[in-house]
Amino acid sequence: MSSRKAGKPAVKTAVKTAAKPAVKPAAKAGAKALQKKPIDLKSQEKPEPKPASAPARVKRPNGAVKVGVVGCAGRMGQMLLKMLINAPGIVVVGGTERRGSVALGQDLGALAGADPLGISVGDDPSMLFETSDVVVDFTNPTATVQHAQMAARTGCGLVIGTTGFDNDQLNSLLRAAQRAPIVVAANMSLGINLLQQVVEEIARILDPDWDIEIVEMHHRAKIDAPSGTALALGEAAARGRGQSLRRISRRSRDGQVGPRVKGEIGFAALRGGDVVGDHTVIFAADGERVEITHRASSREIFARGAVKSVLWAAGKKPGLYSMRDVLGFSVQAPQASTTTS
Repeated sequence: MSSRKAGKPAVKTAVKTAAKPAVKPAAKAGAKALQKKPIDLKSQEKPEPKPASAPARVKRPNGAVKVGVVGCAGRMGQMLLKMLINAPGIVVVGGTERRGSVALGQDLGALAGADPLGISVGDDPSMLFETSDVVVDFTNPTATVQHAQMAARTGCGLVIGTTGFDNDQLNSLLRAAQRAPIVVAANMSLGINLLQQVVEEIARILDPDWDIEIVEMHHRAKIDAPSGTALALGEAAARGRGQSLRRISRRSRDGQVGPRVKGEIGFAALRGGDVVGDHTVIFAADGERVEITHRASSREIFARGAVKSVLWAAGKKPGLYSMRDVLGFSVQAPQASTTTS
Protein backbone atom coordinates (compact mmCIF):
# COMPACT_ATOMS: atom_id res chain seq x y z
CA MET A 1 0.00 0.00 0.00
CA SER A 2 2.90 2.39 0.73
CA SER A 3 4.16 2.06 -2.86
CA ARG A 4 0.95 3.65 -4.28
CA LYS A 5 0.64 7.45 -4.51
CA ALA A 6 -2.97 7.60 -3.30
CA GLY A 7 -5.36 5.00 -1.88
CA LYS A 8 -8.48 6.07 -3.77
CA PRO A 9 -7.06 6.07 -7.30
CA ALA A 10 -5.36 2.74 -6.64
CA VAL A 11 -8.61 1.12 -5.59
CA LYS A 12 -10.44 2.61 -8.58
CA THR A 13 -7.81 1.24 -10.96
CA ALA A 14 -7.98 -2.22 -9.41
CA VAL A 15 -11.75 -2.38 -9.70
CA LYS A 16 -11.67 -1.18 -13.28
CA THR A 17 -9.15 -3.86 -14.20
CA ALA A 18 -11.14 -6.62 -12.53
CA ALA A 19 -14.32 -5.47 -14.20
CA LYS A 20 -13.06 -6.48 -17.66
CA PRO A 21 -11.99 -10.13 -17.45
CA ALA A 22 -11.19 -11.91 -20.70
CA VAL A 23 -14.55 -13.69 -20.83
CA LYS A 24 -15.58 -13.10 -24.42
CA PRO A 25 -12.32 -14.28 -26.04
CA ALA A 26 -12.56 -17.51 -24.03
CA ALA A 27 -16.16 -18.01 -25.00
CA LYS A 28 -15.30 -17.73 -28.70
CA ALA A 29 -13.32 -20.91 -28.38
CA GLY A 30 -16.59 -22.78 -27.87
CA ALA A 31 -18.32 -25.41 -29.91
CA LYS A 32 -18.67 -23.45 -33.17
CA ALA A 33 -15.13 -22.15 -33.19
CA LEU A 34 -13.64 -25.56 -32.46
CA GLN A 35 -15.67 -27.24 -35.16
CA LYS A 36 -14.70 -24.70 -37.81
CA LYS A 37 -11.02 -24.58 -36.95
CA PRO A 38 -8.97 -27.69 -37.84
CA ILE A 39 -7.69 -29.56 -34.82
CA ASP A 40 -4.70 -31.87 -35.08
CA LEU A 41 -4.71 -34.06 -31.98
CA LYS A 42 -1.11 -35.17 -32.45
CA SER A 43 0.14 -31.58 -32.61
CA GLN A 44 -1.44 -30.79 -29.26
CA GLU A 45 1.25 -32.05 -26.94
CA LYS A 46 -0.48 -30.78 -23.83
CA PRO A 47 -4.18 -30.52 -22.94
CA GLU A 48 -5.72 -27.50 -21.33
CA PRO A 49 -4.29 -27.06 -17.82
CA LYS A 50 -6.38 -28.70 -15.10
CA PRO A 51 -6.33 -27.62 -11.45
CA ALA A 52 -4.30 -30.07 -9.39
CA SER A 53 -7.06 -30.32 -6.81
CA ALA A 54 -9.79 -31.27 -9.31
CA PRO A 55 -10.82 -34.95 -9.02
CA ALA A 56 -11.99 -35.01 -12.63
CA ARG A 57 -12.27 -32.85 -15.70
CA VAL A 58 -14.97 -30.22 -15.73
CA LYS A 59 -17.05 -28.54 -18.38
CA ARG A 60 -15.65 -25.67 -20.40
CA PRO A 61 -16.54 -22.16 -19.18
CA ASN A 62 -19.13 -21.76 -21.94
CA GLY A 63 -20.81 -25.03 -20.94
CA ALA A 64 -19.75 -27.09 -23.97
CA VAL A 65 -18.38 -30.56 -23.24
CA LYS A 66 -15.38 -31.66 -25.32
CA VAL A 67 -16.05 -35.17 -26.61
CA GLY A 68 -13.96 -37.74 -28.48
CA VAL A 69 -15.05 -41.01 -30.09
CA VAL A 70 -12.86 -44.12 -30.28
CA GLY A 71 -13.81 -46.55 -33.04
CA CYS A 72 -15.44 -43.66 -34.88
CA ALA A 73 -15.60 -45.38 -38.30
CA GLY A 74 -17.74 -48.33 -37.22
CA ARG A 75 -21.50 -48.44 -37.64
CA MET A 76 -22.11 -47.19 -34.12
CA GLY A 77 -19.12 -44.85 -34.30
CA GLN A 78 -20.51 -43.01 -37.31
CA MET A 79 -23.95 -42.78 -35.74
CA LEU A 80 -22.40 -41.43 -32.53
CA LEU A 81 -20.46 -38.80 -34.47
CA LYS A 82 -23.60 -37.66 -36.26
CA MET A 83 -25.56 -37.34 -33.01
CA LEU A 84 -22.74 -35.70 -31.05
CA ILE A 85 -21.96 -33.14 -33.77
CA ASN A 86 -25.56 -31.95 -33.70
CA ALA A 87 -26.06 -32.16 -29.92
CA PRO A 88 -26.37 -28.84 -28.03
CA GLY A 89 -23.73 -28.33 -25.37
CA ILE A 90 -21.23 -30.70 -27.00
CA VAL A 91 -18.23 -30.07 -29.22
CA VAL A 92 -16.51 -33.00 -30.97
CA VAL A 93 -12.74 -32.59 -30.68
CA GLY A 94 -11.51 -35.84 -32.20
CA GLY A 95 -12.02 -39.43 -33.21
CA THR A 96 -9.75 -42.43 -33.63
CA GLU A 97 -9.61 -45.76 -35.41
CA ARG A 98 -7.26 -48.72 -35.29
CA ARG A 99 -4.00 -48.47 -37.20
CA GLY A 100 -4.37 -49.53 -40.81
CA SER A 101 -8.02 -48.47 -41.02
CA VAL A 102 -9.07 -46.95 -44.33
CA ALA A 103 -10.81 -44.21 -42.34
CA LEU A 104 -7.55 -42.71 -41.05
CA GLY A 105 -7.10 -39.15 -42.27
CA GLN A 106 -10.75 -38.69 -43.24
CA ASP A 107 -12.64 -35.68 -41.93
CA LEU A 108 -14.86 -36.59 -38.97
CA GLY A 109 -17.77 -34.55 -40.23
CA ALA A 110 -17.66 -36.09 -43.69
CA LEU A 111 -17.37 -39.56 -42.13
CA ALA A 112 -20.61 -38.91 -40.24
CA GLY A 113 -22.37 -37.54 -43.33
CA ALA A 114 -22.28 -34.00 -41.96
CA ASP A 115 -20.43 -30.80 -42.89
CA PRO A 116 -16.63 -31.10 -42.60
CA LEU A 117 -15.23 -30.27 -39.16
CA GLY A 118 -11.63 -29.84 -40.20
CA ILE A 119 -10.68 -32.67 -37.82
CA SER A 120 -9.06 -35.82 -39.18
CA VAL A 121 -9.50 -39.37 -37.89
CA GLY A 122 -6.38 -40.32 -35.93
CA ASP A 123 -4.91 -43.53 -34.53
CA ASP A 124 -3.69 -42.37 -31.11
CA PRO A 125 -6.45 -42.72 -28.48
CA SER A 126 -4.13 -41.56 -25.69
CA MET A 127 -4.09 -38.04 -27.18
CA LEU A 128 -7.87 -38.16 -27.47
CA PHE A 129 -8.14 -38.75 -23.72
CA GLU A 130 -5.76 -35.84 -23.10
CA THR A 131 -7.90 -33.39 -25.07
CA SER A 132 -11.44 -34.53 -24.22
CA ASP A 133 -13.73 -34.12 -21.22
CA VAL A 134 -15.52 -37.36 -22.10
CA VAL A 135 -14.71 -40.15 -24.56
CA VAL A 136 -17.31 -42.52 -25.99
CA ASP A 137 -16.33 -46.16 -26.61
CA PHE A 138 -18.36 -48.76 -28.52
CA THR A 139 -15.41 -50.96 -29.58
CA ASN A 140 -14.42 -54.35 -28.12
CA PRO A 141 -13.59 -55.56 -24.58
CA THR A 142 -9.80 -55.65 -25.02
CA ALA A 143 -9.62 -52.14 -26.48
CA THR A 144 -12.12 -50.76 -23.98
CA VAL A 145 -10.06 -51.96 -21.01
CA GLN A 146 -7.03 -50.15 -22.46
CA HIS A 147 -9.12 -47.02 -22.95
CA ALA A 148 -10.35 -47.23 -19.35
CA GLN A 149 -6.72 -47.20 -18.19
CA MET A 150 -6.14 -44.05 -20.26
CA ALA A 151 -9.20 -42.50 -18.65
CA ALA A 152 -7.81 -43.33 -15.21
CA ARG A 153 -4.48 -41.69 -16.04
CA THR A 154 -6.04 -38.47 -17.32
CA GLY A 155 -9.26 -38.21 -15.29
CA CYS A 156 -11.23 -38.06 -18.53
CA GLY A 157 -14.80 -39.37 -18.38
CA LEU A 158 -15.59 -42.53 -20.33
CA VAL A 159 -18.95 -43.72 -21.66
CA ILE A 160 -18.87 -47.43 -22.59
CA GLY A 161 -21.36 -49.23 -24.80
CA THR A 162 -19.08 -52.22 -25.41
CA THR A 163 -20.39 -55.66 -24.40
CA GLY A 164 -18.89 -59.12 -23.87
CA PHE A 165 -16.57 -58.40 -20.92
CA ASP A 166 -15.24 -61.28 -18.83
CA ASN A 167 -14.79 -61.01 -15.06
CA ASP A 168 -11.16 -59.88 -15.24
CA GLN A 169 -12.04 -57.14 -17.69
CA LEU A 170 -14.94 -55.98 -15.52
CA ASN A 171 -12.58 -55.81 -12.56
CA SER A 172 -10.20 -53.68 -14.65
CA LEU A 173 -13.02 -51.26 -15.38
CA LEU A 174 -13.86 -51.12 -11.69
CA ARG A 175 -10.26 -50.23 -10.81
CA ALA A 176 -10.15 -47.53 -13.49
CA ALA A 177 -13.39 -46.07 -12.14
CA GLN A 178 -11.60 -45.25 -8.90
CA ARG A 179 -9.84 -42.46 -10.78
CA ALA A 180 -12.31 -41.43 -13.49
CA PRO A 181 -16.09 -41.27 -14.02
CA ILE A 182 -17.06 -44.29 -16.14
CA VAL A 183 -20.56 -45.09 -17.39
CA VAL A 184 -21.03 -48.71 -18.50
CA ALA A 185 -24.24 -49.85 -20.18
CA ALA A 186 -24.96 -52.93 -22.26
CA ASN A 187 -27.75 -50.95 -23.91
CA MET A 188 -28.30 -47.20 -23.73
CA SER A 189 -31.82 -47.02 -25.11
CA LEU A 190 -34.55 -45.67 -22.86
CA GLY A 191 -36.87 -48.56 -23.76
CA ILE A 192 -34.44 -51.33 -22.82
CA ASN A 193 -33.57 -49.69 -19.51
CA LEU A 194 -37.26 -49.36 -18.76
CA LEU A 195 -37.71 -53.02 -19.72
CA GLN A 196 -35.01 -54.04 -17.23
CA GLN A 197 -36.93 -52.35 -14.44
CA VAL A 198 -40.18 -54.02 -15.47
CA VAL A 199 -38.54 -57.46 -15.72
CA GLU A 200 -37.00 -57.09 -12.27
CA GLU A 201 -40.34 -56.16 -10.75
CA ILE A 202 -42.25 -58.97 -12.50
CA ALA A 203 -39.65 -61.52 -11.42
CA ARG A 204 -39.99 -60.26 -7.85
CA ILE A 205 -43.77 -60.66 -7.92
CA LEU A 206 -44.02 -64.08 -9.60
CA ASP A 207 -43.06 -67.25 -7.75
CA PRO A 208 -40.35 -69.66 -9.03
CA ASP A 209 -42.99 -71.85 -10.70
CA TRP A 210 -42.88 -69.31 -13.51
CA ASP A 211 -40.07 -70.20 -15.92
CA ILE A 212 -38.00 -67.36 -17.39
CA GLU A 213 -36.57 -67.51 -20.91
CA ILE A 214 -34.81 -64.70 -22.80
CA VAL A 215 -34.65 -64.71 -26.60
CA GLU A 216 -32.56 -62.22 -28.56
CA MET A 217 -31.79 -61.65 -32.26
CA HIS A 218 -29.11 -59.49 -33.86
CA HIS A 219 -27.48 -58.92 -37.23
CA ARG A 220 -25.18 -61.54 -38.71
CA ALA A 221 -22.01 -59.61 -37.86
CA LYS A 222 -22.49 -59.55 -34.07
CA ILE A 223 -19.66 -61.48 -32.45
CA ASP A 224 -20.83 -62.12 -28.86
CA ALA A 225 -23.75 -64.26 -27.67
CA PRO A 226 -25.93 -63.96 -25.74
CA SER A 227 -26.00 -60.23 -26.29
CA GLY A 228 -24.96 -57.93 -23.48
CA THR A 229 -28.53 -56.64 -23.36
CA ALA A 230 -29.93 -60.17 -22.97
CA LEU A 231 -27.54 -60.80 -20.09
CA ALA A 232 -28.52 -57.46 -18.51
CA LEU A 233 -32.17 -58.53 -18.71
CA GLY A 234 -31.20 -61.84 -17.13
CA GLU A 235 -29.41 -59.99 -14.34
CA ALA A 236 -32.56 -57.95 -13.76
CA ALA A 237 -34.69 -61.10 -13.53
CA ALA A 238 -32.19 -62.72 -11.17
CA ARG A 239 -32.16 -59.64 -8.93
CA GLY A 240 -35.91 -59.79 -8.76
CA ARG A 241 -35.65 -63.33 -7.44
CA GLY A 242 -32.78 -62.53 -5.09
CA GLN A 243 -30.46 -64.84 -7.03
CA SER A 244 -27.11 -64.64 -8.80
CA LEU A 245 -27.51 -65.04 -12.56
CA ARG A 246 -24.24 -66.94 -12.74
CA ARG A 247 -25.72 -69.71 -10.61
CA ILE A 248 -29.04 -70.10 -12.39
CA SER A 249 -28.42 -69.20 -16.06
CA ARG A 250 -28.70 -71.74 -18.86
CA ARG A 251 -26.90 -70.42 -21.95
CA SER A 252 -27.90 -73.12 -24.45
CA ARG A 253 -29.64 -76.46 -24.90
CA ASP A 254 -28.63 -79.14 -27.36
CA GLY A 255 -29.32 -82.86 -27.45
CA GLN A 256 -30.70 -84.90 -24.55
CA VAL A 257 -30.60 -82.20 -21.89
CA GLY A 258 -33.37 -83.59 -19.69
CA PRO A 259 -36.26 -81.63 -18.21
CA ARG A 260 -35.92 -77.95 -17.46
CA VAL A 261 -34.44 -77.17 -14.05
CA LYS A 262 -36.82 -75.23 -11.83
CA GLY A 263 -35.72 -71.64 -11.27
CA GLU A 264 -33.17 -71.42 -14.07
CA ILE A 265 -33.09 -68.51 -16.54
CA GLY A 266 -32.59 -69.67 -20.11
CA PHE A 267 -31.08 -67.82 -23.08
CA ALA A 268 -31.45 -68.28 -26.83
CA ALA A 269 -29.45 -66.26 -29.38
CA LEU A 270 -30.47 -65.82 -33.02
CA ARG A 271 -28.32 -64.21 -35.73
CA GLY A 272 -29.25 -63.07 -39.21
CA GLY A 273 -29.73 -60.22 -41.65
CA ASP A 274 -29.34 -56.64 -40.45
CA VAL A 275 -31.41 -56.87 -37.27
CA VAL A 276 -30.39 -54.03 -34.96
CA GLY A 277 -31.62 -55.81 -31.82
CA ASP A 278 -34.72 -57.70 -30.69
CA HIS A 279 -35.15 -58.90 -27.10
CA THR A 280 -38.03 -60.86 -25.57
CA VAL A 281 -38.36 -61.95 -21.94
CA ILE A 282 -40.82 -64.81 -21.47
CA PHE A 283 -42.47 -65.70 -18.16
CA ALA A 284 -44.17 -69.09 -18.63
CA ALA A 285 -46.37 -71.03 -16.22
CA ASP A 286 -48.96 -73.80 -16.57
CA GLY A 287 -51.80 -72.45 -18.69
CA GLU A 288 -50.46 -68.94 -19.29
CA ARG A 289 -47.49 -66.99 -20.56
CA VAL A 290 -46.35 -63.36 -20.32
CA GLU A 291 -44.00 -62.02 -22.99
CA ILE A 292 -42.36 -58.59 -23.01
CA THR A 293 -40.54 -57.53 -26.18
CA HIS A 294 -38.35 -54.62 -27.21
CA ARG A 295 -37.37 -54.16 -30.86
CA ALA A 296 -34.76 -51.65 -31.99
CA SER A 297 -35.15 -50.46 -35.58
CA SER A 298 -32.30 -47.93 -35.56
CA ARG A 299 -28.95 -47.51 -33.81
CA GLU A 300 -29.95 -43.92 -33.26
CA ILE A 301 -31.68 -44.91 -30.00
CA PHE A 302 -28.35 -46.12 -28.59
CA ALA A 303 -26.58 -42.97 -29.78
CA ARG A 304 -29.20 -40.77 -28.10
CA GLY A 305 -28.56 -42.59 -24.84
CA ALA A 306 -24.82 -42.12 -25.29
CA VAL A 307 -25.28 -38.37 -25.78
CA LYS A 308 -27.34 -38.19 -22.60
CA SER A 309 -24.62 -40.17 -20.79
CA VAL A 310 -21.89 -37.83 -22.03
CA LEU A 311 -23.67 -34.75 -20.74
CA TRP A 312 -24.40 -36.49 -17.43
CA ALA A 313 -20.84 -37.80 -16.92
CA ALA A 314 -19.03 -34.52 -17.62
CA GLY A 315 -17.56 -33.24 -14.37
CA LYS A 316 -18.78 -36.19 -12.28
CA LYS A 317 -16.60 -37.63 -9.54
CA PRO A 318 -14.75 -40.92 -10.24
CA GLY A 319 -16.98 -43.97 -10.02
CA LEU A 320 -18.56 -46.80 -11.99
CA TYR A 321 -22.02 -45.70 -13.10
CA SER A 322 -24.88 -47.28 -15.03
CA MET A 323 -27.79 -46.04 -17.11
CA ARG A 324 -29.86 -46.23 -13.93
CA ASP A 325 -27.76 -43.36 -12.63
CA VAL A 326 -27.98 -41.44 -15.91
CA LEU A 327 -31.75 -41.87 -16.32
CA GLY A 328 -32.63 -41.78 -12.62
CA PHE A 329 -34.43 -45.14 -12.72
CA SER A 330 -34.95 -47.13 -9.54
CA VAL A 331 -37.22 -49.91 -8.37
CA GLN A 332 -38.57 -49.21 -4.89
CA ALA A 333 -38.65 -52.53 -3.05
CA PRO A 334 -37.11 -53.93 0.16
CA GLN A 335 -34.61 -56.11 -1.71
CA ALA A 336 -33.56 -53.47 -4.26
CA SER A 337 -29.90 -52.47 -3.95
CA THR A 338 -29.18 -48.79 -3.40
CA THR A 339 -25.50 -49.04 -4.33
CA THR A 340 -24.11 -47.97 -7.68
CA SER A 341 -23.52 -50.92 -10.02
